[in-house]
Amino acid sequence: MNDLQTQLKELRDIHLPDPVSFWPLAPGWWALLVILPVLYFFIRYIVRWARRPKYKKLAMAELAAIEVDYAISKDATKACGEISLLIRRALVAKFGNQEVAGLVEEEWLSYLDKLSKTDCFTSGSGRFIVSAPYQKHCEVDINELLKVTKKLLGRL
Repeated sequence: MNDLQTQLKELRDIHLPDPVSFWPLAPGWWALLVILPVLYFFIRYIVRWARRPKYKKLAMAELAAIEVDYAISKDATKACGEISLLIRRALVAKFGNQEVAGLVEEEWLSYLDKLSKTDCFTSGSGRFIVSAPYQKHCEVDINELLKVTKKLLGRL
């Protein structure tokens, strides 16, 4: 028994391991620190993209409806008035009342030319959107006006 007691005296006390340090971080934490901000900005971008105004798509759909209505009724005055209102509403939705609502006649046509990067409104078929809605009968090439309007709405 003497031998056993000698051996027990030679045993050292239990030593606990060093505590786990906070620094340096484990690779999983580094990955999380990189992924979370990227994920935040990605979700923020997706939410903004989903909430963006859909005026362009709606304006194109309404223009197609005007085109179908004109094909049925052949009323150029009505179609020209609807196109004029559509353009005005689309631009007010895009740029706001302050910039667009006060423009009339030549200023309006030159503004539309600037946006569409053509001269179709000041010297082409687009010129009729100013006066045609107020005439009883107008002789305007609606197909050309629809083409010019599609080009304008496509540039918004």
